[in-house]
Amino acid sequence: MDLRDQWNRLLPHAQPLGDDLLARYAEQHRHYHDQRHLTELLQTIDELADLADDADTVRLAAWFHDAIYDPQAEPGENEEVSAQLAELELSAYGVDAARVAEIGRLIRLTAKHDCDPEDANGAVLCDADLRILSLAADRYDEYAAGIRQEYAHIDDRDFARGRMTFLQGLAETSLYATSRGHEQWEQPARENLQRELKQWAPKAARPIAGLIPMIYLGAALGVVVAASVLLGRGLGAAARWPASPDEVNGYPVWAPIAGTAVAAGLTCAWFRRTRPRLVTIPAIIFAVVGLAAIGICWWQWPAAQPGAAMSERWPYLMLASVALLLAGVLLALARRLRLAPPYALAPPRALSVGVTVVCASLLAWVVVSAGEPFVQARLETANTVSTTATMPPAVGPVQLDGSVAWSREVPATGAIAGTAGGVAELRSDGVVMSDATTGQIRWRYSRADVDQAAARGSQGLLVSSDGRTLAAHLPYDGNHAPRGIDLPTYAVLDAESGRVLTEVHTDGTALAVDANQLLVAEDRYVVAHGVSRPTHWRAQVKCAVTQGVLLGDQAVVVDACGGDSAIVRGLDVADGDQRWEANLGVKFELSAELDPSTWIGELVAIPDTREVSGLIWTGAAGGTLHQWSVDAGAGRILWTTPVPGTPRPRLGKSACDAQLAATHASLVLVTCRTSSEPGEDPMYDVAAASPADGTPQWHHLLPVPPKLEQPEFPRDGFGLLPDGRVITLMPQDDGSCSPVMIGTTGIQPRPLVAGPTAASIAETKSVTCDKPAVTVASGRPIFSDGSRLFALN
Repeated sequence: MDLRDQWNRLLPHAQPLGDDLLARYAEQHRHYHDQRHLTELLQTIDELADLADDADTVRLAAWFHDAIYDPQAEPGENEEVSAQLAELELSAYGVDAARVAEIGRLIRLTAKHDCDPEDANGAVLCDADLRILSLAADRYDEYAAGIRQEYAHIDDRDFARGRMTFLQGLAETSLYATSRGHEQWEQPARENLQRELKQWAPKAARPIAGLIPMIYLGAALGVVVAASVLLGRGLGAAARWPASPDEVNGYPVWAPIAGTAVAAGLTCAWFRRTRPRLVTIPAIIFAVVGLAAIGICWWQWPAAQPGAAMSERWPYLMLASVALLLAGVLLALARRLRLAPPYALAPPRALSVGVTVVCASLLAWVVVSAGEPFVQARLETANTVSTTATMPPAVGPVQLDGSVAWSREVPATGAIAGTAGGVAELRSDGVVMSDATTGQIRWRYSRADVDQAAARGSQGLLVSSDGRTLAAHLPYDGNHAPRGIDLPTYAVLDAESGRVLTEVHTDGTALAVDANQLLVAEDRYVVAHGVSRPTHWRAQVKCAVTQGVLLGDQAVVVDACGGDSAIVRGLDVADGDQRWEANLGVKFELSAELDPSTWIGELVAIPDTREVSGLIWTGAAGGTLHQWSVDAGAGRILWTTPVPGTPRPRLGKSACDAQLAATHASLVLVTCRTSSEPGEDPMYDVAAASPADGTPQWHHLLPVPPKLEQPEFPRDGFGLLPDGRVITLMPQDDGSCSPVMIGTTGIQPRPLVAGPTAASIAETKSVTCDKPAVTVASGRPIFSDGSRLFALN
């Protein structure tokens, strides 16, 4: 290849400029960056020309990339002045400004060769400049010898150190940016690099033993920085939860700044002074202060108190104290090793500083990261009160004669739910389980750092189909939550004994629970958290998941998108793989104007079958609520049927939360009905259908006073008895509040009958219908009016 011909082809009107460049590449101090290098560079560009956006622009950049080459210049300086020369000369010869700018950019890329594969021109130039690394061994050796000659002004030791650093930096990155270069040249280049590294290693390496004190020093400095970060977290936290705004100080940024400054001072004292004994005094101070701080934290560690939760302050302060003690020990060890003869020979300064910085950064990250699980465990232990029951729940006859079996005052509850262990009350800070027969409290689970658990009402409690497993939603105040700590948001409990099966942190909504897993919806993901076994999987579906149930070996979920899609899916509970899907959109005209959470109702599994039933609202005929059922074994829709009447056209929080419940023989629905005339009392629609085909069994309209027209009342205020009848609390004409039975025989009030004691007489008269909630436990109706919990015989 004749270089002058190559230049004339590129810029025939700039022959003097080409001659000047050739003269530059022929300078006496060049032993590698010469005309031969330029020739090889242009030949490689020819090979890669089809990969460039503008090959001639790349060729011009190649001509100028080493036009100015001074081995004693600072890194990147040669490339910068060469780019400036190109921009000046080419502009003078009338080259287009955009092309000149691109040439300057390409030249500057060769300083570090950090080319993006998407940058076609840059990738070609960088690969061509590094092509020498992949050539035959004899040519590579000539290149290496030429580089050494160009840097003859540097002594052998310093050159070896710098050369090894350069080669190691290359070896740790991808050398070639183009696909062709990566495939064809990467492996030969790495072989050449490793061969040269072995050549330099014996000359450049210093005794490795001298790095051992550096490792201990770096560890000590990292722990000092970590201690300052932990101290800041502790000082910035309130002493207890809940806390008023003036008790939360905010994170004191001076703590990590001070810790980093101390670490930097120790580093300077180590490397700039000839006597490492100067670190002895700080080592002693760290150890003494850390030991004293551990004692103070132990002495001041707060005891658990009702109504006040321990915050992260004391766990973080304890960690900071332990870290400070550890820093003192590590610093003393580093000083001792540095004075020992086997480790006395210091490695190169740069290597020592690098090892120290790396070890310090690593230890700081490890200590701070390891501190968060420690704090989380301490908070969970200190703020959780959990009792268990050893005796099984009592068993007594249920006569349903209206007499009060037991009654007691309770704090305001968020929900009640019948379980195999009795009646569970969701309170603001946890769960209380009472015996359904006697009313005695069997076990408690509460968290002092939770005070909003009751806010979600009945949606805050999930009970498994067999009643033996209970999941409670325990949200905590995110504004006061410790940064980096994932406290549990769901507690899964054994309903009979109260034993904690697992605690789960999730930002999603729990759908269902059983003894094996907790099923959670996180937008378009379904997540299973193991309970009694380490099952954990995460499955993505098409749309946002709204409802789900666990059915033996399957998780049946519904995901819906803005009215145009509603799919029922069966997922394997072992791994989340989809077994089947059924498209509800084939059966219904879906309502695109509503959010899926409002037009997809809850799911219910028919006991002892493979059937799952649900609700869906459509825009047909002005708004129609439908029931549907699928066979989870075959993965097909069994039947669909409209609900009689005109129930309200929403199922979400803004209107009416319908309740769907099932026995072996009946599928019972409680929902709202829009008043047809102004001034009419609201009506609730209570109906039963056959689970087999949706055939109506009975249907009643229940007038309710306006104060009970609450979105959550159909879901919370009605209970399903084992015989298929529905029971609720309802105000009567005489001003009393009594249970009402709804079933095949109609709507039948059952006035409360006082028990044999004076207390039960007074309790009967004090029952109100202000905030009724109903559940069934052990076949016995359990009622709550917001301040009193009572059960019928």
